Parts: sequence; C-alpha cells; structure tokens
Amino acid sequence: MANVPSGSTPAARPSRPRGARVFLLLASILALLISVGSGLSIATIHHVEGRIHKVKTGPGCTGKDCLPSVQPTCVKKVCTFLILGSDSRKGLSGSFGTSRTVTGQRADTIIVVQVSPAHRRTVVLSIPRDLRVAIPGHGTNKINTAFQYGPDVMVQTVRRLTGFRINHYVQVNFLGFQKLVNALGGVPICIDKPMFDALAGLRLPHAGCYNLKGAQALAFVRARHLKGDIIPDFSRISRQQQFMRAVIEKSLSAGSIFQLPKLIRAVQNNLVIDENLNLYSLQDLTRKLSTLGQGGINFRVVPAIPVTIGGISYVQLVEPQASELFQKIRNGQDLGILGRESLLTPISPANITVKVLDANSGGKAQQVVSFLEKAGFAVLAPEPAPAGFTTTELRWGPHRSNEEQVVAAYLTGLPVKFNKRVTVGADVTVVVGSDFAGPEA
Repeated sequence: MANVPSGSTPAARPSRPRGARVFLLLASILALLISVGSGLSIATIHHVEGRIHKVKTGPGCTGKDCLPSVQPTCVKKVCTFLILGSDSRKGLSGSFGTSRTVTGQRADTIIVVQVSPAHRRTVVLSIPRDLRVAIPGHGTNKINTAFQYGPDVMVQTVRRLTGFRINHYVQVNFLGFQKLVNALGGVPICIDKPMFDALAGLRLPHAGCYNLKGAQALAFVRARHLKGDIIPDFSRISRQQQFMRAVIEKSLSAGSIFQLPKLIRAVQNNLVIDENLNLYSLQDLTRKLSTLGQGGINFRVVPAIPVTIGGISYVQLVEPQASELFQKIRNGQDLGILGRESLLTPISPANITVKVLDANSGGKAQQVVSFLEKAGFAVLAPEPAPAGFTTTELRWGPHRSNEEQVVAAYLTGLPVKFNKRVTVGADVTVVVGSDFAGPEA
C-alpha cells in the first residue's frame, strides 16, 4: 500500500483555530498581517512600525526613493500591492554572491497582489522577470530591468502592463528573505522527487518533507537548473507558488502565530514599504481574510511564451488571454483557468484543490491532509467518506490540467479512478481508508 513519503525532518501539523527569483514576499506580508490581526496593541504596532524603512508616495512627493505613481487610496476596499524581490546581495556571503561580485539590483521577483474582501479572495499574480514590455521613458526591454531606473519606473511599468492601480509597495532583498525564514523557524515543504541545483546551492536528496531554513529556502525558490524542467523560469514560478502556500499554511497554524516584533527585527534593514502601509489600519482587513484560509487565495501567472528577438531570450504576452486575465482581476470576476499554469509546465500544487475523505482511517486522513498542505496544495477540511468507500484511492473529475497526475506524484501507488461525483468542489479527491500505510517514520 502506498506511503506518504517523508524526509529527515518531519513536522507534525498543529491544530488550527481558525533572484534568480527571491522569496515571494507575499508570504511575509501575510504572516505580518495575520500577526497584526491577532490583536497587538496600538503602542506595540507603532513601535515596530518605527523600525521599517518607509518611502513617500503620491503626486508631488520628492526625493530619490519617492513613489509618485503609487496611489494609496484603495477603491471600494480593493487594495493592490506591488511586491518586488530585489536581487541585491547586500550583506550576503557564500554561494549567492556578494555586493562586490554581483553589483546593482534587478527585480528578480515581481508579484501583484490584489486583496478584495468584498469578493472574498486574494489574487497573487506572478509576472515573469523576462517578460518583454514597454518601460515608460526607456524603450522596450525585460520587465525586471525597469527596476534599475528606480522603483517608481517599475510601478509605472506594471500599471501600464496590467491596468492595475497600485496602492502599496513592498520590497525585500536576498538577505531579508533568509532572515525572515529563519525568524519563522523554517518553512516545512514536501517534494515529490529529489532536487539538485549546484548553481543555486540546492540539495534535497530524496522525496519527502524538509524544514527549509535560510539558504536552502532561498535556493529552493531560486533554482532553475532542475532535472525535468522544460522552461526553467516557468517551473520556478510554479515552485514559488507551492512554497508560498506552504508558508501561508504555517502562518495559519495555531502553533505558528508569529511575533510581529521578531519578524520586523529580522527584516528591518532589508525591507522597504510605502509610507501608507499602516499595520494598525490593516487589522480589520486581516481578520476578514484570515477566515478564508487557503481557499480564498488564487495564484496566477501572466500568460506568456518564450521568444528570441535579436538574439536575446524573452517571454512575451499570450493574447488575448493576458488582457482577459488582467481585466477579470480588475473587475473582481471569476478567473476560470486563465493563468493557472504556464506553457510546458505542470500545474503548481498551489493551484490544485484537494478534498480528503476519511473512510474510517483511524486518523490517517489527517496525516494525509498535513502532508498535502506542506506540499503546497490547497486542501479542504477532511470529510467522512460516503457509504461504499472503504479503501484508499485517488479520484478525479473532468478538468484540463492533469491535476490527478500531480497529486499522484506525491501519493505514489494509489489507484487512480475517474469519479465526477465525489470530486465536486475540488480538483482531486483522496479517499483514505484504514488500509493506508501512513507516513513513514
């Protein structure tokens, strides 16, 4: 009978009360917001806010880091964040290089996050760093190069591309990511195969679960030379989405209600936010969003395909899908399958919803839930299996993305059967019976 694979550092699931790309800062933003939403005092919030580097925004602001194109007023409580991961090596040493060996900075991660309480969802949109776009005042180039002309040019570029009004700005560098992950005590992640990337410094020698800390976590989200990847940058975005789900899962767990001051201390010298990103004002919003759990978070990627122009490798928009995706996000409409996966790249676990049915498993169903959550899947609360289901198996219904194959790669050896009825509300259903061998010790 199939086992849930495990690694050298398994982590038990607590009960739940309610460059080169860098760390996708959304994870830290959610962790910060959930911490704020847990009820810190006004005095504490003001104290920790004083430790963060903030930049001025709005028309008329002046100064080197001023962001006149950021418009802080959220329309109808819909707030849009531009989150950048800078590949600055400031403060780094070792395999990732230093500020002497790798000069300057580029936007190695570009994410737009739209938070919409009215629509009960958060959309996390990844923009490929090599996307060929018009950069206001600087011609046409890869979108990550817009950052070299200043943060506000990047804001202008993203707004021109997507049509989104950018309300808030967040920026973190490599060192900030590593410190944040370590402050969280590491991030549990489960994988379906060994992963090696000498250039990124990634070494995960077997399938199973790991608690990734600093450098290894950074290597995981930066790796782009893994066996089996057809379009490395697209595969990397898929893994980054998986990693974010795993971080969010930890942030929602009772045993991981993070201490905001501790997080701020970890990243205060490597984090930049706009002056209007007030932690106290986000408490109400955070409480509402935290009740949605994983199901309220939609991961998407800008539809694009690789091209070579003038001997330079880019990716370019796939139309009309890209424009339709932007429009539907702006209008709060259902996104369907737009942007769920990239060309020649398996759909990310982050975009697969799994239902677990407990067929008198004796607690093994909860073990499967915990494992799949750490693998980055969006897992629904387990339910009792209907009459007639007694043995462990994987069921799937009609879809377009071979989601069952992705889940089956993590739960090896399970019988895979088509069944539309039991997969209603999910992409894939896992029935767990008493015959399931359970996680390995």
